[in-house]
Amino acid sequence: MPLQLNLPDYDPALSGAVETNPKKVKDWLIALPTGNVQEAGRQIHDALVSLNRVKLDADDRAKLLGEFQTALELLSGSFELCYAASGLPLKDAAKAAAQLVRNLWQELATGWKRALLDRSEKRFVMNNGKVLPGFVLNVLHCYWRLYQVSCRLYMTLPPGIWSEAHQMFLLAVEGRYLDEPKENGPERCIGGLYKRLLVLSLADPLRFAGPEVEKVLELTENYAHHAHFQPVTKLSNEPGFFLIELETDKPAQYIGNRNIELSDGKLILLDTTDLAKKIRRVEQGIEEKAPTASDRAKVLAWLELVRRVGRQWTITPQRLYQRIPAEATVQIAAGLRSATFTLNHNDAIIAVLDDGSMPDITLPMPGDLQHSTWQVINESPGGYAVRLAASASEKLRAGEIVALRSGSEAGWLVCSVRWLQQHEDGAIEMGLQVLSARAVPLLLRPSIGAEHLPFLPALLLPEIPALKQPARIAASKGVYTPLRELVLVNSDGEKRVRGNKLCEQQMGYDLFEFQPSE
Repeated sequence: MPLQLNLPDYDPALSGAVETNPKKVKDWLIALPTGNVQEAGRQIHDALVSLNRVKLDADDRAKLLGEFQTALELLSGSFELCYAASGLPLKDAAKAAAQLVRNLWQELATGWKRALLDRSEKRFVMNNGKVLPGFVLNVLHCYWRLYQVSCRLYMTLPPGIWSEAHQMFLLAVEGRYLDEPKENGPERCIGGLYKRLLVLSLADPLRFAGPEVEKVLELTENYAHHAHFQPVTKLSNEPGFFLIELETDKPAQYIGNRNIELSDGKLILLDTTDLAKKIRRVEQGIEEKAPTASDRAKVLAWLELVRRVGRQWTITPQRLYQRIPAEATVQIAAGLRSATFTLNHNDAIIAVLDDGSMPDITLPMPGDLQHSTWQVINESPGGYAVRLAASASEKLRAGEIVALRSGSEAGWLVCSVRWLQQHEDGAIEMGLQVLSARAVPLLLRPSIGAEHLPFLPALLLPEIPALKQPARIAASKGVYTPLRELVLVNSDGEKRVRGNKLCEQQMGYDLFEFQPSE
């Protein structure tokens, strides 16, 4: 198949400036200032840029690229420390480090693509052992690393990556080396790496907060190879079938009840049935350990995350309402504490117990009263997509509660951050699902064994009869435990309830149904 790869033009002026001796390159890489990882990264990037723009024998290029790849793997942990952040947007230093890492893996992939294209154009290529499969494997490995970094930064893959990943897959299928190198096992062969990319995209990593993203990446690395490729003729009505359009620049898409129009384009299915069964067994193992675990809350959080990922890999959630483009602005108070105090008119929440005493007064901190103005991209009865050009805060994470209003006279809506996306220019986009238009601010704490602990801000989301949705409580993550008795208080008095069903657990909150305590 003719490869259509994005490659830079050659620059003859760089020929004399590129070191082509692998030993000298290795020695140079070892001598780089690893204590200043960003400076080392910039030097590696400059060297790769020059190397990728000079003509060189494919095998000689591959030897040099192997040295650069080893160096990048060794520096990857240090880079993660540079761009790690508690939320979005990234600060300037972290943003620069993050962009550098993305550029490094893209430039390394460019080198492997150039070697692959040069080698594939030779007539004797298919008789040259495992060299060509090795080039394909390295291109996909670079894209996997690039995707990992992008997920941690809430960024999408650059344009053209999916198109080229599909081409790597087709090349391997035609050459019958999809399962090579066999000694690496099904997880790290060409087909296994391609599956990782697809399965990670199905998880929709923009929906997960930072610590959760690492777990999603871990699950993908360990279990993606359990997905299987199928011809479109194998499509059934069962969940777990995703369409891969190999001549497009997009990942696999959930099919659902849609009919596939068979065309001249190359179409295959990704079947996640066995993957879903494997994840279910993982769930069962966690469920068995949970009752006796020393840190039960952490185990239950891990169980909930596995369930969320499993749902993404079986049936991708579909939007209930059509989004309508809009030109408006909204105010947002980010975080559960900020949303609670905002709904309480920026005032302190005073706990009044049944005996008339006031044992605790929760005062808002300065950060709790900060609001930001966002541009609406589109909206629907169920939610919003909004955009912010720039912000100095790092409070935004997927899985947080926010309060939103569309005007100074409008009421505040309580929403959940369903996804975040960061752009290279620093702009942030956010998808919000409306949870309630009539939330009530309150304080809560467990009633037994926690009398010495302060009350925590929380929100009561009233019942919605039209949706047959019972009343729920949004509280800090870790508050919910089955049948735990909670004391709810505000200026109206005290109420005792028991949590009886966890609706969802996110990084920023537990959302659960409750019943009166007897």
